[in-house]
Amino acid sequence: MLQAINLQRRHAARYRQIVRTLVRYGLGGVVGPVDVGGWVRQHVPGLGRIGDRGHDALRRGRPANLRAALEELGPTFVKFGQILSTRADLLPPAYIAELERLQDRVPSDDPASIVATIEAELGSPIYQIFKEFDLTPLAAASIGQVHAAVLPDGSRVVVKVQRAGIEPSIIEDLDILADLALLGESHSALLRQADVVALVKEFSWTLRSELDYRREAANIERFRNALERDPRIRVPMVHPRFSSRRVLTLERMDGIRIDRFAGQEDASESSIANRLVAMTTRLLLSSGIFHADPHPGNFAIAPDGALVLYDFGMVGTIDERLRERLLLLALAVSERDASRIVDEVALLGALPAGWDRQAMERDVSLLTAQYIGTSLSDLPLAMVVSDIMNLVRRHGVRMPSELALLAKTVSMLEALSRRLDPDIDVIAVVDPIIRESIRQFWSPAFWVRRYKLRPLDAMMLGVSLPGQVQRLFARIDRNDLTFHIHIDDLPETMRIANSMVNRLAFAIMIAAAWLGMIVLFLGVDPDITGFPGVLFLVGFLLLGALVAYGLYASWRSSR
Repeated sequence: MLQAINLQRRHAARYRQIVRTLVRYGLGGVVGPVDVGGWVRQHVPGLGRIGDRGHDALRRGRPANLRAALEELGPTFVKFGQILSTRADLLPPAYIAELERLQDRVPSDDPASIVATIEAELGSPIYQIFKEFDLTPLAAASIGQVHAAVLPDGSRVVVKVQRAGIEPSIIEDLDILADLALLGESHSALLRQADVVALVKEFSWTLRSELDYRREAANIERFRNALERDPRIRVPMVHPRFSSRRVLTLERMDGIRIDRFAGQEDASESSIANRLVAMTTRLLLSSGIFHADPHPGNFAIAPDGALVLYDFGMVGTIDERLRERLLLLALAVSERDASRIVDEVALLGALPAGWDRQAMERDVSLLTAQYIGTSLSDLPLAMVVSDIMNLVRRHGVRMPSELALLAKTVSMLEALSRRLDPDIDVIAVVDPIIRESIRQFWSPAFWVRRYKLRPLDAMMLGVSLPGQVQRLFARIDRNDLTFHIHIDDLPETMRIANSMVNRLAFAIMIAAAWLGMIVLFLGVDPDITGFPGVLFLVGFLLLGALVAYGLYASWRSSR
């Protein structure tokens, strides 16, 4: 608690700006779950009382206001909203649709600060680093902007430069988000169920990584290595000598934006759409990586028809265990086996307390029956993904963030591919790739590779097990064996019980005071017009005001 209050004092000005912005957009009630006890209001000087006009704003439905408020609050909150837009397992569809429209609205950075950043990062004057450098940016975003340049050897490149002073601002906002998430989750069962603290931690790690362009360079190398055998797909080359933590220099690959492509001699819209879907599926199943921001601006068509990929700041990864579970889930879906589908979903996600398996199996059966008789070519993949995520959210299953991001990517990718080729059969493109992965999954070579270290594990266990058993029995003999039990809802339950006890004690004290006043009044029988009578009247009025306050406080706490 003390740490939270210290954070609020340290970032008081930013807290005021955040809360006032939320109140101005009618979202003051959003602060309620995390401003328990009024800490934000008490420890942020000059904020005053948060108005009630924003209370229950999210419950009434204010997705457009939420998007506008996040855009006004700056890059950290914009990116947080973009991450939330991938969590269809947590938010209703109306909020997902609105958060998908979030955009960075920032002017270009000052050319002098761009030059200063490059020279500080690369350690030389800019005219010695680059033969040519265009100070007018090709594109500008919240964290950085891109400039055209030419290296001393004549190579044409693009240089991504981080905005001056952006890192301290983002770190401050991340501290505030972590603080509010911790406070909110400690006092709200709903926020605990959504695991807001873990969500903010993961977002913080992602955004801090995005501030380090060396991580993006590593992502680019992973894609280049995975796609090096396909000449129809190109990924820009990184120039490490001219790159650093805040500067990233890439090979310049010009092309026509994929959604403005009107046909080239060696390519067509349908072949490009098929290639895009096939590339994403192969990368996912073979290397466990995927481009997590597949909007049209991140893909282009080179003059010879090759597909060019841009912007690797947001890359999703799926480890081997998750890939195996996804393949098994695909098999269960193809067989329309509701029980197996529920088993795989349960293994993929975190189940809430009191999970109703039978209800989920019934919903899965209804969902699969909905698509019986629909041909694969007519199967709306985005709708299927949306239905699955709605089902998961309805039953409180918390999916790994990688899968939530993958589900979002699948929907975006299908929309883009159908925009390029309305007649594309996405299932027909991905089906042979999935079948090949399943065949590899059942091959002896796969299981030999999977279990080649198991004999060593068994030998190590055999060596360590006797000692561990001996230590266990020794602790039992010494009566030194202890168990630790953690109850998730205990703090909330204790808070509610404490509040009830306080209200009960207050009621008993007021009742005792009333009885005492009545006994004294009857015993003294004072003159109403005299001083004792006036004194008793004032006492009765004070007790009446305390009763009214107690009733009002009980009514407020029950809302």
